[in-house]
Amino acid sequence: MPASATLTSPEIWANIDDRLRKADEDRWISSRYAPARERRTLIALYAFALELARVRLVVTEPGLGAIRFQWWRDALDEIESGATPRAHDVVGALSDQIAADQLRIDTLKRLIDQYEDAFEASDRSQQPETLLTATAARVLADAHGWGQHIHMLAPHVAALRRGESVGYGPVVPKVPKSIRPAIAHFRLRRLYGKTTEPGRIAKRLSILRAVMSGQV
Repeated sequence: MPASATLTSPEIWANIDDRLRKADEDRWISSRYAPARERRTLIALYAFALELARVRLVVTEPGLGAIRFQWWRDALDEIESGATPRAHDVVGALSDQIAADQLRIDTLKRLIDQYEDAFEASDRSQQPETLLTATAARVLADAHGWGQHIHMLAPHVAALRRGESVGYGPVVPKVPKSIRPAIAHFRLRRLYGKTTEPGRIAKRLSILRAVMSGQV
């Protein structure tokens, strides 16, 4: 079992949070509306996903990519065995959240597998947007009844964020209030479907409307 001691200082959490804000502002804004405990879990999850996604930016050779993905598998194995986590801020953050039963190691390993598949295929559309969003939603609520809509919307929103012309996408019912901090950024598809890049204020207002109304 992983150790229960908190490994990550407030300063390190703040640094991780700031990196997330700069690299994935959409999810970062949505996460602001989560309760403090769950917000920290979302930060750890999204920071982990960023580490996996950026492998394609750091290396291009399959062998080097495999080494980097295996590093993360080994880090999770060490957390599971109770060993001292590796000296990496995101590993420490994950260890904290796993020890608190906020994140599951098997789910995190599935994310590694799917990011590695996307890397090997040189196809960003294969990145696990659905699994990442579903995991974030489960952080907030074990049962919410919106799984099918996540499955439909997550890849579509990801395509819009990549700049692909895929249209506005499917109409879905209101997002349950409990999971809106994991889903609210989906409303930005209304902005990404336009020709101009949305500004920071427009993003924040759009996500606020999604949190208040549940309409994405």
